[in-house]
Amino acid sequence: MMRWIIKIIFFPISFLLSILTAFLTFLLGIGTALLYLLMMFCIFGAIASFLQKEVTIGIEALIIGFLVSPYGIPMVGATVIAFLQGINEAIKSI
Repeated sequence: MMRWIIKIIFFPISFLLSILTAFLTFLLGIGTALLYLLMMFCIFGAIASFLQKEVTIGIEALIIGFLVSPYGIPMVGATVIAFLQGINEAIKSI
């Protein structure tokens, strides 16, 4: 009996977490695509800088390119979404 009451209390939280993770996953997909284009511009800029003997600017462009690559900022977003989904699954398993 107590388990059903707890499930009823946690249902709105689980519902909101499901909507939030779906929305954040959608935003992450769009953001990753845009950041991928920005990463490509940074890499091409770094190659151009290296060809013009501007090594420091090229290294900075490569660092920025890595941060906006799928292994940089989007990975942080994916980690946050995975954390929220873990909380949601824990609530659903009660």
